[in-house]
Amino acid sequence: MSVATAVAERYAAARTDPSLVETAIWVEQLGALAYAAAADAPLSGAQRDRAERFAGHEQDHAAAFATMLLALTVPVRVHVSDADVDELMPAVRGDRPRAALEVLAELEGAAIAGHQVLARRLHAVDILRTAGMVMGGAAQHLVVLRTDLGRPPTRAFENGL
Repeated sequence: MSVATAVAERYAAARTDPSLVETAIWVEQLGALAYAAAADAPLSGAQRDRAERFAGHEQDHAAAFATMLLALTVPVRVHVSDADVDELMPAVRGDRPRAALEVLAELEGAAIAGHQVLARRLHAVDILRTAGMVMGGAAQHLVVLRTDLGRPPTRAFENGL
């Protein structure tokens, strides 16, 4: 299963505000671990530096969503593991930098599409501000990844996919 499919399926299954936010936390935690793994290998130089920085951003995004979950009085019990990264994004641990960048771009695109689902279905509108900021961060990451891949950085009507 691709990472985009996994993200889409999780958002499709989420039926409540807490489950939507838990899904967002899962996506951001997956991103943090994936970027950290890609920084360890196969990325190097400026790409490695960006991956390390983006891993920190993803951790911050997960923490922001965790705060929103706590505001809904729901304990945070979402924990992504290295096994999730290995199953969905093995290229970040491989030896091909381009493959790692491809799967990271796929994750960022899936995150944007998923956060759009969250924004449309959310009842607790206070969470929208956080979702919008996190989606903006994902879009910035996607632009950088597309540029590194030699692709146009944006599209006229961006949907993440």
